[in-house]
Amino acid sequence: MGNELVLALVSAFTFFGAGQLDSRGEAHDYSFLWALMSALLSALVLIAFTGSWTVLLLSQIGLFVGIGVFRFIRDPS
Repeated sequence: MGNELVLALVSAFTFFGAGQLDSRGEAHDYSFLWALMSALLSALVLIAFTGSWTVLLLSQIGLFVGIGVFRFIRDPS
């Protein structure tokens, strides 16, 4: 379970950094929200579904794609 926790932490920090990069200029800062979604998704996968690191990695990739699709639908410019 150690590798999964490291992957969960790295994912949360990565989403936090991506949120900060996305909020340059006058945009809203969603870095904390993105990191929180990543951490909650990791907890759900690891605790509720007892997933492995591959399932955790795939769920984080799905979260990344989901955020991108949501942002595209919300603001297509």
